[in-house]
Amino acid sequence: MTLALVGLNHHHAPVSLREPLAVPPEAFVRELRRMQDASGVDEAVLLSTCNRTEIYYETRLNQDQPFAAGQSWMMDLAPEARQAIEPLLYGYADLGVARHLLRVAAGLDSQVIGEPQILGQIKQAYELAHQNGFVGQALHGLFQFVFLAAKQIRHESGIGLHPVSIASLSVHLAEEIFDDFPARTALLIGAGDTMQLVSQHLARLHLSRLIVANRSLERARQLAQPQGGYAITLDELPAHLAEADLIFAAAQLTEPVLTPDVVRAALERRRHAPVFIMDLGLPRNVDPGVATMPEVFLYTLDHLESLARDNRRERHRAAETAEQAVERAVAEHALDLKGRMATPTICALRERAQKTRRATLEQALQLLRHGESPESALDFLAHTLTNRLIHLPTVQLREAAQEGRENLILAARDLFGLEDGSQDEHPRDRS
Repeated sequence: MTLALVGLNHHHAPVSLREPLAVPPEAFVRELRRMQDASGVDEAVLLSTCNRTEIYYETRLNQDQPFAAGQSWMMDLAPEARQAIEPLLYGYADLGVARHLLRVAAGLDSQVIGEPQILGQIKQAYELAHQNGFVGQALHGLFQFVFLAAKQIRHESGIGLHPVSIASLSVHLAEEIFDDFPARTALLIGAGDTMQLVSQHLARLHLSRLIVANRSLERARQLAQPQGGYAITLDELPAHLAEADLIFAAAQLTEPVLTPDVVRAALERRRHAPVFIMDLGLPRNVDPGVATMPEVFLYTLDHLESLARDNRRERHRAAETAEQAVERAVAEHALDLKGRMATPTICALRERAQKTRRATLEQALQLLRHGESPESALDFLAHTLTNRLIHLPTVQLREAAQEGRENLILAARDLFGLEDGSQDEHPRDRS
Protein backbone atom coordinates (compact mmCIF):
# COMPACT_ATOMS: atom_id res chain seq x y z
CA MET A 1 0.00 0.00 0.00
CA THR A 2 1.33 3.43 -0.96
CA LEU A 3 -0.05 6.85 -0.07
CA ALA A 4 0.71 9.46 -2.69
CA LEU A 5 -0.24 12.93 -3.83
CA VAL A 6 0.33 14.86 -7.03
CA GLY A 7 -0.36 18.56 -7.27
CA LEU A 8 0.32 21.99 -8.69
CA ASN A 9 0.16 25.23 -6.70
CA HIS A 10 0.89 28.95 -6.62
CA HIS A 11 4.53 28.37 -5.70
CA HIS A 12 5.22 26.75 -9.05
CA ALA A 13 2.57 28.02 -11.48
CA PRO A 14 0.84 31.33 -12.31
CA VAL A 15 -2.95 31.66 -12.50
CA SER A 16 -2.93 30.95 -16.23
CA LEU A 17 -1.57 27.44 -15.59
CA ARG A 18 -3.56 26.74 -12.41
CA GLU A 19 -6.75 27.74 -14.17
CA PRO A 20 -7.17 24.73 -16.50
CA LEU A 21 -6.64 22.36 -13.55
CA ALA A 22 -9.31 23.98 -11.35
CA VAL A 23 -12.15 21.54 -10.59
CA PRO A 24 -15.53 23.01 -9.56
CA PRO A 25 -17.23 21.35 -6.55
CA GLU A 26 -20.00 19.88 -8.70
CA ALA A 27 -17.34 17.93 -10.66
CA PHE A 28 -15.46 16.51 -7.63
CA VAL A 29 -17.29 13.18 -7.53
CA ARG A 30 -16.97 12.68 -11.27
CA GLU A 31 -13.23 13.38 -11.15
CA LEU A 32 -12.67 11.14 -8.12
CA ARG A 33 -14.47 8.35 -9.92
CA ARG A 34 -12.33 8.92 -13.01
CA MET A 35 -9.21 8.73 -10.86
CA GLN A 36 -10.41 5.50 -9.24
CA ASP A 37 -11.60 3.78 -12.41
CA ALA A 38 -8.74 4.65 -14.70
CA SER A 39 -5.80 3.80 -12.46
CA GLY A 40 -6.82 1.14 -9.96
CA VAL A 41 -6.67 3.64 -7.09
CA ASP A 42 -8.44 2.37 -3.97
CA GLU A 43 -8.99 5.70 -2.17
CA ALA A 44 -8.82 9.35 -3.26
CA VAL A 45 -9.46 12.89 -2.00
CA LEU A 46 -9.40 15.92 -4.32
CA LEU A 47 -8.43 19.39 -3.08
CA SER A 48 -9.01 22.23 -5.57
CA THR A 49 -8.78 25.87 -4.43
CA CYS A 50 -7.75 29.16 -6.00
CA ASN A 51 -4.10 28.38 -5.21
CA ARG A 52 -3.79 24.64 -5.73
CA THR A 53 -5.14 21.45 -7.25
CA GLU A 54 -3.97 18.30 -5.44
CA ILE A 55 -5.09 14.68 -5.62
CA TYR A 56 -4.40 12.48 -2.57
CA TYR A 57 -4.72 8.75 -3.10
CA GLU A 58 -3.88 5.25 -1.92
CA THR A 59 -2.93 2.50 -4.32
CA ARG A 60 -1.57 -1.04 -4.22
CA LEU A 61 -0.51 -0.86 -7.86
CA ASN A 62 2.58 0.68 -9.47
CA GLN A 63 4.35 1.09 -6.14
CA ASP A 64 7.63 1.67 -7.98
CA GLN A 65 5.97 4.67 -9.67
CA PRO A 66 3.47 5.96 -7.12
CA PHE A 67 2.96 9.29 -8.91
CA ALA A 68 2.03 7.86 -12.30
CA ALA A 69 -1.69 7.61 -11.53
CA GLY A 70 -1.90 11.17 -10.21
CA GLN A 71 0.12 12.66 -13.05
CA SER A 72 -2.02 10.90 -15.64
CA TRP A 73 -5.21 12.10 -13.96
CA MET A 74 -3.87 15.66 -13.75
CA MET A 75 -2.79 15.77 -17.38
CA ASP A 76 -6.21 14.60 -18.52
CA LEU A 77 -7.69 17.71 -16.87
CA ALA A 78 -5.76 19.96 -19.24
CA PRO A 79 -4.27 17.98 -22.15
CA GLU A 80 -3.78 21.15 -24.21
CA ALA A 81 -1.47 22.58 -21.54
CA ARG A 82 0.41 19.35 -20.84
CA GLN A 83 3.87 20.55 -21.92
CA ALA A 84 3.68 23.64 -19.71
CA ILE A 85 2.11 21.97 -16.67
CA GLU A 86 3.87 18.61 -16.43
CA PRO A 87 7.32 19.96 -15.39
CA LEU A 88 5.67 21.99 -12.60
CA LEU A 89 3.86 19.09 -10.94
CA TYR A 90 5.12 17.87 -7.56
CA GLY A 91 4.57 14.57 -5.81
CA TYR A 92 5.00 13.09 -2.33
CA ALA A 93 4.68 9.55 -1.01
CA ASP A 94 3.82 8.05 2.40
CA LEU A 95 5.19 10.27 5.21
CA GLY A 96 5.92 13.00 2.67
CA VAL A 97 2.16 13.14 2.03
CA ALA A 98 1.45 13.60 5.74
CA ARG A 99 4.08 16.34 6.06
CA HIS A 100 2.83 18.26 3.01
CA LEU A 101 -0.86 18.02 3.91
CA LEU A 102 -0.14 19.12 7.49
CA ARG A 103 1.81 22.15 6.25
CA VAL A 104 -1.07 23.04 3.94
CA ALA A 105 -3.68 22.61 6.69
CA ALA A 106 -1.65 24.70 9.15
CA GLY A 107 -1.46 27.56 6.64
CA LEU A 108 2.30 27.23 6.11
CA ASP A 109 2.01 26.52 2.38
CA SER A 110 -0.55 29.23 1.66
CA GLN A 111 0.03 32.37 -0.36
CA VAL A 112 -0.92 34.23 2.81
CA ILE A 113 0.89 32.47 5.68
CA GLY A 114 -1.45 31.38 8.44
CA GLU A 115 -4.71 32.03 6.58
CA PRO A 116 -7.47 29.96 8.18
CA GLN A 117 -9.70 29.21 5.16
CA ILE A 118 -7.57 26.36 3.83
CA LEU A 119 -8.25 24.08 6.79
CA GLY A 120 -11.99 24.40 6.19
CA GLN A 121 -11.49 23.71 2.47
CA ILE A 122 -9.53 20.54 3.28
CA LYS A 123 -12.28 19.37 5.63
CA GLN A 124 -14.91 19.97 2.96
CA ALA A 125 -12.86 18.05 0.37
CA TYR A 126 -12.43 15.13 2.79
CA GLU A 127 -16.12 15.04 3.76
CA LEU A 128 -17.25 15.04 0.14
CA ALA A 129 -14.91 12.17 -0.72
CA HIS A 130 -15.87 10.26 2.42
CA GLN A 131 -19.62 10.64 1.86
CA ASN A 132 -19.26 9.29 -1.67
CA GLY A 133 -17.24 6.22 -0.72
CA PHE A 134 -13.76 7.30 -1.84
CA VAL A 135 -12.17 7.24 1.64
CA GLY A 136 -11.01 4.07 3.36
CA GLN A 137 -8.77 3.29 6.30
CA ALA A 138 -5.59 4.79 4.84
CA LEU A 139 -6.87 8.25 3.94
CA HIS A 140 -9.18 8.37 6.95
CA GLY A 141 -6.17 7.90 9.24
CA LEU A 142 -4.14 10.50 7.33
CA PHE A 143 -6.77 13.23 7.36
CA GLN A 144 -7.83 12.68 10.98
CA PHE A 145 -4.19 12.99 12.03
CA VAL A 146 -3.85 16.21 10.01
CA PHE A 147 -7.05 17.79 11.34
CA LEU A 148 -6.03 17.22 14.95
CA ALA A 149 -2.37 18.20 14.51
CA ALA A 150 -3.09 21.30 12.40
CA LYS A 151 -5.50 22.70 14.97
CA GLN A 152 -2.95 22.19 17.74
CA ILE A 153 -0.07 23.67 15.70
CA ARG A 154 -2.04 26.77 14.76
CA HIS A 155 -2.97 27.34 18.38
CA GLU A 156 0.44 26.70 19.94
CA SER A 157 2.57 28.51 17.34
CA GLY A 158 0.38 31.60 17.19
CA ILE A 159 0.40 31.46 13.39
CA GLY A 160 -3.38 31.75 13.40
CA LEU A 161 -3.49 34.90 15.56
CA HIS A 162 -4.75 38.05 13.83
CA PRO A 163 -5.32 36.06 10.63
CA VAL A 164 -4.68 37.66 7.26
CA SER A 165 -6.48 36.33 4.22
CA ILE A 166 -6.52 36.80 0.47
CA ALA A 167 -9.75 38.72 1.01
CA SER A 168 -8.14 41.17 3.44
CA LEU A 169 -5.14 41.69 1.16
CA SER A 170 -7.51 42.37 -1.73
CA VAL A 171 -9.32 45.08 0.20
CA HIS A 172 -5.97 46.51 1.33
CA LEU A 173 -4.96 46.74 -2.33
CA ALA A 174 -8.17 48.63 -3.11
CA GLU A 175 -7.32 51.10 -0.34
CA GLU A 176 -4.17 52.01 -2.26
CA ILE A 177 -6.29 53.03 -5.27
CA PHE A 178 -9.14 54.96 -3.59
CA ASP A 179 -9.40 56.97 -0.37
CA ASP A 180 -12.96 58.35 -0.56
CA PHE A 181 -14.82 55.12 0.16
CA PRO A 182 -18.02 56.70 1.58
CA ALA A 183 -18.67 57.93 -1.96
CA ARG A 184 -17.91 54.58 -3.62
CA THR A 185 -19.95 51.55 -4.65
CA ALA A 186 -18.59 48.00 -4.43
CA LEU A 187 -19.78 45.05 -6.51
CA LEU A 188 -19.18 41.48 -5.36
CA ILE A 189 -19.46 38.77 -7.99
CA GLY A 190 -20.13 35.49 -6.22
CA ALA A 191 -21.48 34.75 -2.74
CA GLY A 192 -19.15 32.05 -1.45
CA ASP A 193 -16.74 32.03 1.47
CA THR A 194 -14.24 34.37 -0.19
CA MET A 195 -16.85 36.99 -0.96
CA GLN A 196 -18.21 36.75 2.56
CA LEU A 197 -14.74 37.62 3.87
CA VAL A 198 -14.36 40.44 1.37
CA SER A 199 -17.73 41.80 2.51
CA GLN A 200 -16.62 41.74 6.15
CA HIS A 201 -13.43 43.68 5.37
CA LEU A 202 -15.31 46.19 3.21
CA ALA A 203 -17.69 46.92 6.08
CA ARG A 204 -15.03 48.98 7.89
CA LEU A 205 -14.68 51.27 4.84
CA HIS A 206 -18.27 52.59 5.13
CA LEU A 207 -19.01 52.31 1.43
CA SER A 208 -21.89 54.19 -0.13
CA ARG A 209 -23.44 51.04 -1.61
CA LEU A 210 -22.86 47.30 -1.91
CA ILE A 211 -24.14 45.15 -4.78
CA VAL A 212 -23.88 41.35 -4.76
CA ALA A 213 -24.28 39.39 -7.99
CA ASN A 214 -24.68 35.62 -7.91
CA ARG A 215 -26.33 32.79 -9.83
CA SER A 216 -28.56 32.19 -6.81
CA LEU A 217 -30.42 35.41 -6.02
CA GLU A 218 -31.27 34.12 -2.54
CA ARG A 219 -27.61 33.59 -1.63
CA ALA A 220 -26.81 37.04 -3.00
CA ARG A 221 -29.49 38.52 -0.73
CA GLN A 222 -28.12 36.69 2.31
CA LEU A 223 -24.72 38.31 1.73
CA ALA A 224 -25.98 41.77 0.76
CA GLN A 225 -28.70 42.44 3.33
CA PRO A 226 -26.58 42.58 6.53
CA GLN A 227 -24.77 45.58 5.04
CA GLY A 228 -27.82 47.19 3.50
CA GLY A 229 -26.80 46.14 0.00
CA TYR A 230 -28.93 44.74 -2.78
CA ALA A 231 -28.76 41.54 -4.77
CA ILE A 232 -28.82 40.83 -8.49
CA THR A 233 -28.34 37.78 -10.69
CA LEU A 234 -25.33 37.32 -12.92
CA ASP A 235 -27.54 38.00 -15.92
CA GLU A 236 -28.18 41.49 -14.56
CA LEU A 237 -24.48 42.38 -14.32
CA PRO A 238 -24.25 44.39 -17.58
CA ALA A 239 -27.07 46.68 -16.39
CA HIS A 240 -25.37 47.46 -13.05
CA LEU A 241 -21.68 47.25 -13.86
CA ALA A 242 -21.35 50.99 -14.50
CA GLU A 243 -22.39 51.70 -10.89
CA ALA A 244 -19.38 49.91 -9.41
CA ASP A 245 -16.10 51.63 -8.49
CA LEU A 246 -14.68 48.50 -6.85
CA ILE A 247 -15.33 45.02 -8.17
CA PHE A 248 -14.33 41.81 -6.37
CA ALA A 249 -14.98 38.59 -8.31
CA ALA A 250 -14.78 35.00 -7.07
CA ALA A 251 -17.70 33.19 -8.68
CA GLN A 252 -17.27 29.58 -9.73
CA LEU A 253 -17.62 29.94 -13.48
CA THR A 254 -16.15 28.15 -16.46
CA GLU A 255 -15.91 31.32 -18.60
CA PRO A 256 -15.15 34.98 -17.74
CA VAL A 257 -18.26 36.95 -16.83
CA LEU A 258 -16.54 40.31 -17.40
CA THR A 259 -15.44 40.47 -21.04
CA PRO A 260 -13.80 43.45 -22.77
CA ASP A 261 -17.05 44.35 -24.53
CA VAL A 262 -19.08 44.27 -21.29
CA VAL A 263 -16.52 46.34 -19.38
CA ARG A 264 -16.03 48.81 -22.25
CA ALA A 265 -19.76 49.49 -22.37
CA ALA A 266 -19.82 50.07 -18.60
CA LEU A 267 -16.86 52.46 -18.81
CA GLU A 268 -18.62 54.54 -21.41
CA ARG A 269 -21.61 54.90 -19.10
CA ARG A 270 -19.21 55.81 -16.27
CA ARG A 271 -17.67 58.50 -18.53
CA HIS A 272 -14.42 56.56 -18.21
CA ALA A 273 -14.10 56.99 -14.44
CA PRO A 274 -11.49 54.57 -13.05
CA VAL A 275 -12.54 51.20 -11.68
CA PHE A 276 -10.69 48.72 -9.45
CA ILE A 277 -11.20 45.02 -10.27
CA MET A 278 -9.86 42.20 -8.09
CA ASP A 279 -10.28 38.83 -9.80
CA LEU A 280 -10.03 36.09 -7.18
CA GLY A 281 -11.69 33.46 -9.34
CA LEU A 282 -10.13 30.28 -10.62
CA PRO A 283 -10.99 29.90 -13.43
CA ARG A 284 -10.73 33.66 -13.80
CA ASN A 285 -13.94 35.69 -13.78
CA VAL A 286 -12.41 38.55 -15.78
CA ASP A 287 -11.02 38.28 -19.30
CA PRO A 288 -7.30 39.27 -19.20
CA GLY A 289 -7.96 41.61 -22.13
CA VAL A 290 -9.74 43.96 -19.74
CA ALA A 291 -6.33 44.92 -18.30
CA THR A 292 -5.46 46.82 -21.50
CA MET A 293 -8.09 49.49 -20.77
CA PRO A 294 -6.41 52.55 -19.19
CA GLU A 295 -9.30 53.22 -16.79
CA VAL A 296 -9.17 49.71 -15.30
CA PHE A 297 -6.92 48.63 -12.43
CA LEU A 298 -7.16 44.84 -12.83
CA TYR A 299 -5.49 42.57 -10.30
CA THR A 300 -5.44 38.77 -10.01
CA LEU A 301 -4.21 36.24 -7.47
CA ASP A 302 -0.73 36.60 -8.92
CA HIS A 303 -0.63 40.31 -8.02
CA LEU A 304 -1.13 39.50 -4.34
CA GLU A 305 2.26 37.80 -4.17
CA SER A 306 4.19 40.94 -3.11
CA LEU A 307 1.73 41.62 -0.31
CA ALA A 308 1.92 37.96 0.64
CA ARG A 309 5.72 38.20 0.88
CA ASP A 310 5.39 41.03 3.38
CA ASN A 311 2.97 38.87 5.35
CA ARG A 312 5.42 35.97 5.34
CA ARG A 313 8.18 38.20 6.76
CA GLU A 314 5.89 39.42 9.54
CA ARG A 315 4.92 35.89 10.46
CA HIS A 316 8.39 34.40 10.11
CA ARG A 317 8.86 33.60 13.80
CA ALA A 318 5.44 31.98 14.17
CA ALA A 319 6.03 30.07 10.95
CA GLU A 320 9.36 28.72 12.23
CA THR A 321 7.68 27.49 15.39
CA ALA A 322 4.91 25.92 13.34
CA GLU A 323 7.40 24.21 10.99
CA GLN A 324 9.17 22.63 13.97
CA ALA A 325 5.81 21.47 15.32
CA VAL A 326 5.00 19.91 11.95
CA GLU A 327 8.20 17.87 12.03
CA ARG A 328 7.49 16.65 15.58
CA ALA A 329 3.93 15.73 14.66
CA VAL A 330 5.04 13.82 11.55
CA ALA A 331 7.69 11.94 13.56
CA GLU A 332 5.06 10.91 16.12
CA HIS A 333 2.73 9.91 13.30
CA ALA A 334 5.48 7.74 11.80
CA LEU A 335 5.96 5.93 15.12
CA ASP A 336 2.22 5.42 15.38
CA LEU A 337 2.07 3.94 11.87
CA LYS A 338 4.96 1.58 12.65
CA GLY A 339 3.19 0.50 15.82
CA ARG A 340 0.07 -0.29 13.84
CA MET A 341 2.07 -2.68 11.66
CA ALA A 342 2.29 -5.05 14.63
CA THR A 343 -1.44 -4.93 15.39
CA PRO A 344 -2.52 -7.90 13.22
CA THR A 345 0.26 -10.06 14.66
CA ILE A 346 -0.57 -9.04 18.23
CA CYS A 347 -4.25 -9.80 17.63
CA ALA A 348 -3.44 -13.20 16.13
CA LEU A 349 -1.12 -14.03 19.03
CA ARG A 350 -3.74 -13.05 21.61
CA GLU A 351 -6.43 -15.05 19.84
CA ARG A 352 -4.22 -18.16 19.77
CA ALA A 353 -3.40 -17.75 23.48
CA GLN A 354 -7.08 -17.28 24.36
CA LYS A 355 -8.01 -20.38 22.37
CA THR A 356 -5.37 -22.39 24.21
CA ARG A 357 -6.54 -20.99 27.56
CA ARG A 358 -10.18 -21.91 26.87
CA ALA A 359 -9.31 -25.47 25.83
CA THR A 360 -7.02 -26.05 28.82
CA LEU A 361 -9.50 -24.55 31.28
CA GLU A 362 -12.25 -26.85 29.97
CA GLN A 363 -9.98 -29.85 30.56
CA ALA A 364 -9.25 -28.70 34.13
CA LEU A 365 -13.00 -28.29 34.79
CA GLN A 366 -13.56 -31.80 33.48
CA LEU A 367 -11.06 -33.09 36.05
CA LEU A 368 -13.03 -31.37 38.81
CA ARG A 369 -16.28 -32.89 37.55
CA HIS A 370 -14.69 -36.36 37.69
CA GLY A 371 -13.69 -35.94 41.34
CA GLU A 372 -10.10 -34.71 41.10
CA SER A 373 -9.08 -32.36 43.89
CA PRO A 374 -8.90 -28.61 43.21
CA GLU A 375 -5.15 -28.72 43.83
CA SER A 376 -4.68 -31.41 41.13
CA ALA A 377 -6.88 -29.52 38.68
CA LEU A 378 -4.99 -26.26 39.26
CA ASP A 379 -1.63 -28.02 38.90
CA PHE A 380 -2.80 -29.56 35.61
CA LEU A 381 -4.07 -26.15 34.41
CA ALA A 382 -0.85 -24.31 35.19
CA HIS A 383 1.49 -27.02 33.89
CA THR A 384 -0.44 -27.78 30.69
CA LEU A 385 -1.17 -24.15 29.82
CA THR A 386 2.49 -23.23 30.25
CA ASN A 387 3.69 -26.10 28.08
CA ARG A 388 1.16 -25.40 25.35
CA LEU A 389 1.99 -21.67 25.19
CA ILE A 390 5.74 -22.19 24.95
CA HIS A 391 5.72 -25.34 22.81
CA LEU A 392 5.76 -23.71 19.37
CA PRO A 393 8.32 -20.99 20.27
CA THR A 394 10.55 -23.69 21.79
CA VAL A 395 10.39 -25.84 18.64
CA GLN A 396 11.12 -22.80 16.42
CA LEU A 397 14.10 -21.77 18.57
CA ARG A 398 15.63 -25.26 18.47
CA GLU A 399 15.28 -25.34 14.69
CA ALA A 400 16.82 -21.86 14.48
CA ALA A 401 19.80 -23.05 16.55
CA GLN A 402 20.27 -26.12 14.35
CA GLU A 403 20.16 -23.95 11.22
CA GLY A 404 22.50 -21.31 12.64
CA ARG A 405 19.89 -18.53 12.68
CA GLU A 406 21.34 -16.75 15.70
CA ASN A 407 19.46 -13.54 14.85
CA LEU A 408 16.14 -15.25 15.61
CA ILE A 409 17.43 -16.49 18.97
CA LEU A 410 18.67 -12.99 19.88
CA ALA A 411 15.33 -11.51 18.76
CA ALA A 412 13.48 -13.99 20.98
CA ARG A 413 15.58 -13.03 24.00
CA ASP A 414 14.79 -9.37 23.31
CA LEU A 415 11.10 -10.07 22.64
CA PHE A 416 10.59 -11.99 25.89
CA GLY A 417 12.90 -9.77 27.97
CA LEU A 418 15.35 -12.59 28.83
CA GLU A 419 18.75 -11.97 30.37
CA ASP A 420 21.96 -13.83 29.51
CA GLY A 421 21.29 -17.56 29.09
CA SER A 422 23.61 -18.69 31.89
CA GLN A 423 21.67 -16.58 34.41
CA ASP A 424 18.27 -17.85 33.34
CA GLU A 425 19.00 -21.57 33.43
CA HIS A 426 17.53 -23.48 36.35
CA PRO A 427 19.96 -25.95 38.09
CA ARG A 428 17.64 -28.79 37.13
CA ASP A 429 17.99 -27.83 33.47
CA ARG A 430 21.78 -28.15 33.64
CA SER A 431 21.76 -31.68 35.06
